[in-house]
Amino acid sequence: MTYIFDIGLVLCSIYIIIQIFYLILLNRFKQQDFKPLATYPKISILVAARNEADNIVRCLTSLEQLDYDKDKIEILIGNDLSTDYTQMLTENFIRGKHQFRLINLNGSEYPQTKGKARVLATLAAESSGEYLLVTDADISVGPLWAKGLVSQMLNNKCEMAGGTTNIVANNLFAKFQHVDWLYFMGIINMFASIKRPLTVVGNNMAFSKKAYLETGGYETIPFSITEDYALFKALGQKGHTIAQGMNPETLVYSQPIDTLKGVLKQRKRWLIGGWDLPFYYRAMMFIFGAWYISLPILFIFNWQVALIFLLVKDFIQLFQILMINKYLKLKVEHPIAVMIYDVYLFLMIPLTIFYFFWPGNTTWKGRKY
Repeated sequence: MTYIFDIGLVLCSIYIIIQIFYLILLNRFKQQDFKPLATYPKISILVAARNEADNIVRCLTSLEQLDYDKDKIEILIGNDLSTDYTQMLTENFIRGKHQFRLINLNGSEYPQTKGKARVLATLAAESSGEYLLVTDADISVGPLWAKGLVSQMLNNKCEMAGGTTNIVANNLFAKFQHVDWLYFMGIINMFASIKRPLTVVGNNMAFSKKAYLETGGYETIPFSITEDYALFKALGQKGHTIAQGMNPETLVYSQPIDTLKGVLKQRKRWLIGGWDLPFYYRAMMFIFGAWYISLPILFIFNWQVALIFLLVKDFIQLFQILMINKYLKLKVEHPIAVMIYDVYLFLMIPLTIFYFFWPGNTTWKGRKY
């Protein structure tokens, strides 16, 4: 049985090495401060909404409060066959506000695609902006969000930009999601900082319409349930680069998922989409998952060695999270969740692995894929 211990030891050692590498990247990360432009181009903000009655007014209110010339902004909301009060609430909110426009989809648009990709294809076709910014109906943006993303692209001469997403948290489960998202966003930013961008997040991204049209748009991009990565990949294949930012201006807040099953569905969707990533990314994902299987095995064979691994990992992880908060100019909002974050991961990661391999369709926003 020693070979099982040896395999676990190797996997845990590789995981610690990756964590140290990540910490080094965070320490060397050069913060790019917000540099406003003398003039800003016209932009179109695309919001896909499906059964978002609980969130849509909050989202639209934050977009209305953007610090951007009203003559250079349009906000297009795509109502994706909602069965709740999303349409009514949106219509009431945008009445008399000429920068807003609601587009009700009927389900027949661009039959070669589906889901959010279909909504974005429809909205992009209706847009008149030089740059397209995308967020979700459960997101609240800050006043400088649009300027931040556009400045990020133009100052870096890039055709795509991504910001950082945080989670609004008022209970322990949501607080764990908050820490989880910040940690994940830190990884995305660190890979981008070494010119190996991983992806952008679809609730906080921007791209030039010119570059988007070069890809043929979502109506020709092969369908993926992670539509953000699909567009990121299509733009990369056209030779376009991404500016990934970790600053307060492009920080947005998402509503948490209320149930464990909901989080597992989200993670499964990400893993399915991430299976198209380059091999070394998939290998890293495997090591991350293997840690939460290998470490308990080490505890069975040699609890002292396992405990050392765990303490080293948690010590490194704590510094990583503190550094991410520093770059975003945030205080540590939920210190208890940060301190016991690993408890959440030791439950969530094995469940995610099990749920990922469990047969059945992927369900998102009430649809099966």
